[in-house]
Amino acid sequence: MFDSDYTFYGKHATYMKELVNEIKAFERYIDVYMAGAALGALYERQAEPTESTDRARIYADAFIKEHVKCNELFRTVILADKTKPWSSEERVNICFRYRDRVEDNAVPPISHEEVEIMKEALSLFNSYVLGGIEILYDRFSSNTTTDIDETVDYAYKLIFDQHALIESRSSNDDITQLLRPEY
Repeated sequence: MFDSDYTFYGKHATYMKELVNEIKAFERYIDVYMAGAALGALYERQAEPTESTDRARIYADAFIKEHVKCNELFRTVILADKTKPWSSEERVNICFRYRDRVEDNAVPPISHEEVEIMKEALSLFNSYVLGGIEILYDRFSSNTTTDIDETVDYAYKLIFDQHALIESRSSNDDITQLLRPEY
């Protein structure tokens, strides 16, 4: 997982290009991808890919460079998601045990069911990424002539909103435990 190219199509490709090239809120597409995953999960916003001739690609070398961060985001999103009827044990297996491709000499052996579940989980993760990209675009594109101070203000507002959302949920779930550093 996170070791091959990923191509965005349609409006999400356009949004990604604008966030990186025109608005300059991010330096790389992979940064938009990771921020989109976090925001999509926090705001529980999912989106489906759209069809268009416009496309943007994140190359495998960017994923390989950010492999650890992408895996941690994937685990956090899958563990926090409530839209799938997976049990807690299944979520843990998806995050820490299952693998996304069949290998002949793997120990323990990899089942096709395991691979299918991982494809479904990655599809869910990517739907949160697309939802997060829409949030980012909505927040940053309201005025494309923003200067660096306004960009920082937008980023601060996003972080403040995330913090407020986490605080509002802490009474229902023990989300602080979920987001607690491991070290």
